[in-house]
Amino acid sequence: MTASSNELLITMCQGREISAVYNNGKMTSVSLIDTHSSFDIGNIYVGRIDNIVNNINAAFVNISDKMSCYLDLNTDELPLFVKRQSERKICVGDEIVVQLVKEGIKTKAPVVTTAFSIAGKYVSVVRHGTGVQISKKITGKATREHIKEILSGVTAEDKCVIARTNSVCASDEEIISEAQKLIERFDDIVKTSAHAGRYTVLYKELPAYLMQLRDTNTFMFDRIVTDIPSVHAEVTEYLKLFPTVSESGTFTKAELVPDRDRLNAVYKPDKYMDIIQRRIINLKSGASIIIDQCEALTAIDVNSGKAVSGKRATQATFFDINVEAAKEIAYQLRLRNISGIIIIDFINQTDGNLRTKLLEELKNAIKTDPIQTELVDITKLGLVELTRKKVHKSVIEQLKK
Repeated sequence: MTASSNELLITMCQGREISAVYNNGKMTSVSLIDTHSSFDIGNIYVGRIDNIVNNINAAFVNISDKMSCYLDLNTDELPLFVKRQSERKICVGDEIVVQLVKEGIKTKAPVVTTAFSIAGKYVSVVRHGTGVQISKKITGKATREHIKEILSGVTAEDKCVIARTNSVCASDEEIISEAQKLIERFDDIVKTSAHAGRYTVLYKELPAYLMQLRDTNTFMFDRIVTDIPSVHAEVTEYLKLFPTVSESGTFTKAELVPDRDRLNAVYKPDKYMDIIQRRIINLKSGASIIIDQCEALTAIDVNSGKAVSGKRATQATFFDINVEAAKEIAYQLRLRNISGIIIIDFINQTDGNLRTKLLEELKNAIKTDPIQTELVDITKLGLVELTRKKVHKSVIEQLKK
């Protein structure tokens, strides 16, 4: 067994179940799977409005006795009521249908929405809106018009059907069939909610590893590897429903590896989890980067260390170290899932041309990140500022949980 180009590994590591993406044998991202949580992103609940804060036009909705979530009320759309106190406005004590869309981060409450949706491989069905919408990532005019035409016959007035990016890889029959099944499931959720009790889970999202198969590019994985029989069975069943072809032209396969020692020898998940928890990452040149994840931002310092020990330090030497560091920083951001504001203190590059080249190298390094990452600016003090979109908690935050 050898690691191939693109793989998804699901295994136990350091007492936690993880889902990790590997590219050419190297782990590039990892998520910790909370197998005991009842509060997964994407779940739909009957929630109770506990408090309304008029000055920020928001409400706090309980989806359990222990979980209070933030709901933005800046919308003209009314929620789907299960129980209401008034016909004219939303009131404390109302019971409404909400979907958990964002984890609680640090001191911020989890976020819910009344525009609940359910997603498939090719389409999504959303409560607010009507008609057909096409993913912005589908750019071909003819393709967009064709998908819109085939979906126009399966839409309903009280919901919106959205064609996802993967729909370009599906046949007309596959798209229509999935849309019809999702609309039927959506209608079942609405009907069930009318008689459901407070805090009922109306819809439970797929396990994290199946969501990765559903939500990533159709050609993402050559195979999915696990040493957990129940996970292997779920993935195998999912791939029967949604067979996918990898970049190499072969069908994505699920492989069960009962020998955990053999699996660890190939994929080394423990080694990567140890790296994620290190503050100092040593580079091949002898330099290092120091990563400090703080409350408001992440600070990263590039240290020349042994790379210039006993040598004449030149701008060219500093440039080489900085470029090596830039590539490793881009990798570490993705591996650790660091988001928000990131400040990088590179070794001082007084040569303007080399400084410009360094920024270009950094831009190229972050281009491969599937999560939106932007190089904002370089300050007067020579600090480079990045922003990375917050999608989930960082791995460090997940480990602390």
